[in-house]
Amino acid sequence: MTKANDRTDAPEDIARIRELMEAWRQAVLAKDADALLRHYAPDVVVFDVVPPASIRGVEQYRENWRRWFESMKGPLTFEMREVEVAASGDLAYAHTVNRVAVGEQEDIVRATVCFRKIDGDWRVVHEHASVPLMMDMDPDETS
Repeated sequence: MTKANDRTDAPEDIARIRELMEAWRQAVLAKDADALLRHYAPDVVVFDVVPPASIRGVEQYRENWRRWFESMKGPLTFEMREVEVAASGDLAYAHTVNRVAVGEQEDIVRATVCFRKIDGDWRVVHEHASVPLMMDMDPDETS
């Protein structure tokens, strides 16, 4: 199903990317790094919120996920909000604001995911996750 903010030359591509994103979310909830990374390109580049800040390659990223899953104390909640997808030709991107909670700790994580159609299906080639930086700012500096 295409959402109002989605942009595309091919609605079936949007539907497929949304399907992949939901499968990814379910794999996170299941703490299944292998299922989570099934649709990544082998040479993916990731900028993550947990060290290291820059990751090259799906195998290094798999280890990052495994370490995070093993470190969890308490139940995991992962919700994707404000999901938007755009696709054209063999390139696409999605961005989302996620609510991530482990036990009593809750965070907002923003994500931008870039896809490329490889061998007939979409693969993640770049992913960037960030958390909002809370700073004390002078009200006059925000406008």
